[in-house]
Amino acid sequence: MFVRVEKVQQVSLPRVVVRVHSPVGTAVSRWHGDLGQADGQHHVEWTVDEDLDWGQNIQLSALAQAWLGQDGAQVILRGRIDISEPDIAVLEVAGSLIMFGLVTPLPEGIAGAWVEIRVAAASVSLYPFRL
Repeated sequence: MFVRVEKVQQVSLPRVVVRVHSPVGTAVSRWHGDLGQADGQHHVEWTVDEDLDWGQNIQLSALAQAWLGQDGAQVILRGRIDISEPDIAVLEVAGSLIMFGLVTPLPEGIAGAWVEIRVAAASVSLYPFRL
């Protein structure tokens, strides 16, 4: 995903914290790139160090559109879910794919459905890369 990021004052997250402005929304996450280049536009890979647990941090979405947002210390990701292996799910958010481990299997027939995932902001990281 191509995004604009800007350094923010570090609150309680380890590493450098950035506010990411994407085509589908804004949130705060950890930055794992060159500190001097944190401000600017980048292609990024998203990683989330939190597994999905149906009904706890993942649920069906009433809205069928990609979205990225923040609610306090949580990042909210809305997209289409797919299951690549029995214990791995992939969320597609506006062309970006984010892999998640699963605490328990997702419900039958969920593949392709719009879901909303809420994870701790401290578990979300951005890794810039060059095309």
